[in-house]
Amino acid sequence: MRRYFDAIESVLKLAVVVIVILMLASLSAQVVLRYVFGQSLSWSEELALLGFAWVVVITTAIGVRRLSHARMDLVFNILPKTMHRLAEVVITLMIMALGAFMAYAGWGYLMETSGSTSAAIGFPIEFLYASAPAFGVLVALFSLERLLPWAESLNE
Repeated sequence: MRRYFDAIESVLKLAVVVIVILMLASLSAQVVLRYVFGQSLSWSEELALLGFAWVVVITTAIGVRRLSHARMDLVFNILPKTMHRLAEVVITLMIMALGAFMAYAGWGYLMETSGSTSAAIGFPIEFLYASAPAFGVLVALFSLERLLPWAESLNE
C-alpha cells in the first residue's frame, strides 16, 4: 500500500514543480513587460494566485504525510512513553476528521460557486475552489496511511 502512496506523493511533487515554474514564468513576464516595456499582463497575478493555492494545498498535504507540519511536541514530552502511540493515533484521527470536513465543506462550496469564471483570465472558478476538497481528500488519505500500521498491529 505504501507504494501507492509514494506514487501519489511523487505525482504531487511533480505537479508542484510544474505549477511553481508556471507561476515564476508568468510573474517574471509581468515584471519584465511592466518595467521594461511599460505594458502589463492582466492575467499573470490571477494565474499566480491559482497556482499558489494549489501549491499550498499540495505541499501541506505532503507535510501531513511526512509529519513536517507544525505540532506541539511539548505535550508528548510530558506524557508517559506508553501514551505516545495512543496520542499519535488520536491526533491522526483528528487530522483525518479535519480532512474529511474540508473535503465535504469544500465540495459544497465548489458546487455553490459552480459556473462562475475568474475576472481576468475567464477560467472556470472551479479550478481554484477545487483546491479545498482536494486538500481534504489528500489529508484524509495521508492520515489513513498513518493509521494503517497501528490498525495492523491490533490484528496481531
